[in-house]
Amino acid sequence: MKVNLGGIVPLSTLDWTGAAAAVIFMRGCPLRCPHCHNAHLQTGESFEELADIKSRIEEAGPFISAVILSGGEPLVQLKASREIAIHSKNMGLKVGVETSGRFPDRIASLLGEGLVDMVFLDVKEALRDPEYARATGRRDVAPRVAESLRLCLEAEVPLEVRTTVFPKMPSLDRLLEIGGFLSDLGIRSYTLQQGLPSDCEKPFDPVPIKLLTYISTAMKERYGIDATIKKGPLSYRSRPYQTELFQICQLRKLHPRPAFPSGSERLKSSDPLRKDRDAEDRDGDGRG
Repeated sequence: MKVNLGGIVPLSTLDWTGAAAAVIFMRGCPLRCPHCHNAHLQTGESFEELADIKSRIEEAGPFISAVILSGGEPLVQLKASREIAIHSKNMGLKVGVETSGRFPDRIASLLGEGLVDMVFLDVKEALRDPEYARATGRRDVAPRVAESLRLCLEAEVPLEVRTTVFPKMPSLDRLLEIGGFLSDLGIRSYTLQQGLPSDCEKPFDPVPIKLLTYISTAMKERYGIDATIKKGPLSYRSRPYQTELFQICQLRKLHPRPAFPSGSERLKSSDPLRKDRDAEDRDGDGRG
């Protein structure tokens, strides 16, 4: 089987809180969100053999605890997503799916087989048209997203609902409307992500963190929802670090640290990985 692949991040500590994960980016998405950060994955072809992708997951296996199917929209390629999930589960890894919620039947299929341990579901706007159509470039998506949320809750799978906030999209009132909808479903946690454009070379003023903090407080007071705030720049700056960290882990596997006698500074200074270890120790607090 061939997979239309957008790329693989072999090790990420950012995408799934508490887990080290390989992230598989699948090409293809039916939506056309105006601020999509991965717009280059909406279309195009870059096919790789499924066996090669499985091998890359196995290569990352000693350093990860999970695999995340992302995109694009990974459920566009349901068969490939299912095969990757089965392989990952057989390796003892958890499987997460990042989805727009556009395909509730496909989410239900994977949940029914017990192949998903975490769903990251993006709610783009207040769940009604024309607002949702404007945010996604497609009509009739909102009811599908609402159904996907209900299916995840019925399956009792861990769920991270998140909204990426851009200036005036969604507006403050519509963000609170989303909070009310989630509250009615019994959802008590929510993630607000500071949106950045896909082209970071152009001038852009993101929504201030202070405003997101205000929205988070309002959601807590009105609906009892704990809204976590994620700063947009973090994911942009940290991807190269994640790749470098994985390379260091591979190097460690091939060249384990020698057991030097205690107090031997001369032997420590001759360790060829000493410099890498010191750099990793400085960055190892997870801040990227």
